[in-house]
Amino acid sequence: MLSTVRRVFFYILALVTLGILASGLWDLFSIAFDSIRAGFTLAQVGDIKPRLSQGIAMVVIGGPLWFLFWNTMLRLSERDEDEAGSALRAFFLNIVLVVFALFIIVTLPDLLAWMLGGCQADRFNSGGLAMLLVAAIVWFYYWRISEKEGYSTPVAKTVRRWYVYGFSAAGLICLTVGLVQLIDAAFITLPIWQGNIVQISFWNSSAHSIIALLLTGGLYWAFFWFYSAGGDAGSTLRQVYFYLLTILGGAIAGLIALAVTFQKVLFWLMGGGSDIANYFQFLGWSVPTFMVAFYIWFYHLRLAREESGAEHQYQVSVRRIHYYLMSFLGLGTLIAGLIILLGIPLDWWINALNPGIVIDSGWWNESLSLGLALLIVAAPIWWLYWGRIMDSTEKEGVNERSARSRRIYVYGILGASVVMLAADLVNIVYQLLNGILAGSLGLEALRNSRWSLQTVFIAIPLLIYHLQIARQDQKLGSEISTARKNITVIIADQKSAVISTLEQRLGYKVHAVQYAGEIAGGVPVITDSEIEQLVSQVKASAADKVTLVLLEGHLLVLPYK
Repeated sequence: MLSTVRRVFFYILALVTLGILASGLWDLFSIAFDSIRAGFTLAQVGDIKPRLSQGIAMVVIGGPLWFLFWNTMLRLSERDEDEAGSALRAFFLNIVLVVFALFIIVTLPDLLAWMLGGCQADRFNSGGLAMLLVAAIVWFYYWRISEKEGYSTPVAKTVRRWYVYGFSAAGLICLTVGLVQLIDAAFITLPIWQGNIVQISFWNSSAHSIIALLLTGGLYWAFFWFYSAGGDAGSTLRQVYFYLLTILGGAIAGLIALAVTFQKVLFWLMGGGSDIANYFQFLGWSVPTFMVAFYIWFYHLRLAREESGAEHQYQVSVRRIHYYLMSFLGLGTLIAGLIILLGIPLDWWINALNPGIVIDSGWWNESLSLGLALLIVAAPIWWLYWGRIMDSTEKEGVNERSARSRRIYVYGILGASVVMLAADLVNIVYQLLNGILAGSLGLEALRNSRWSLQTVFIAIPLLIYHLQIARQDQKLGSEISTARKNITVIIADQKSAVISTLEQRLGYKVHAVQYAGEIAGGVPVITDSEIEQLVSQVKASAADKVTLVLLEGHLLVLPYK
């Protein structure tokens, strides 16, 4: 086994020499493609001597060195299982995979767009094709090695997950952006628009690039999500991917698209929009964005719930996180809409105090339409999910009130309200004092305090309402810390409802293992009084680790150290 410093030495040199080799191959392939395109003869080779010499030199020097350093570590991993599953090796493999996967995702759309455009010789990018070819070869080689060796340690699996879910997200973004842009491009080219819009053919270079982006994103997402991330249910990073990238991201994108649609329509109904003939072109991107975002949200939410269905406590946690995320999103959008609407009467009052200002008619249309659109979109979302949270709180009691996601939600809003209120008050007091000291207290100070006044009226009731919720939770025992123990339950069926009942009574998750031996009966019928007795014994135990044996004829509580 090599020392850590020596292993780092070999991996760094293998990475550097791989870069030299790949750069040399890139030069040589680029020269070859240029020669094929231009029909170079041997007499013309002198025109490319510097590039040819550099490429050959990098391959001749970098190739053997890379083979030496990499082959040393390859043979070490074959002899030593610890090396094959080490964090250092996993980091090296995934660095190579990430770098060359980035090269592929950057260059592949150009090649696909060129092919869709009819493979015109004057638009051929020899450098891009050479980079794509080299990156694909290197990536495939290291991908085969990583798949063959596997990821036997938790650290190695975590490193791989970052790579897999990162490119899965990148592929999904490219796929959705390309799909929306394609529909928008087709919508704009419809022969229904008038005015200054020049009718152009849909099948142009822009459409080629959009379709190429869509195909590349679809390829990446399909490979990394369905193949590489398949069977990874339950990992923490997968939950981050679900709730922070796809579910929350889809909800935000859909909410923005829906709010823009409502705002544009309301603005038009209020007499806004001068170019009426072409006003509704925004529907070409807003409607498909909402539809695609809704599908992403629905698909990943359903999948997250399916994967959490095996364990009741985990399912409750998944549902709770989703409720609080959507409630927070709805509340934030609702607050933004209220702040904008409060600005309309405040602007009217400021303008009325200064009769010398000439105001255009309909100055309020845009603010009113935007504020109403945000309220129309956000109010149902917040009302629906916050209502579900309140129902769960009534049913679950202290278990729901003491949940970490609820604590983060409530105290996060309290903290944001305090910060917002403090910043607003500082600005208001500053404007007043500055106006008094400068002898110019009047409309200017009021105008500079406008946004602070708007948000103060929202921050105060927001703070009071959630402060009442926090105090009520505290009063009912949400802040009382529960001494968590490491509980292992040996049972005939680890999916039994007994497990979920124990978790509810204890207030935290237990580790259930299925008994592999033969038993006369199955899961024993345990009464509520027996469960309460088991829970009491667990809590009364002085040991931090407890094993529960729940088999036919055996209900044992075994504390151990």
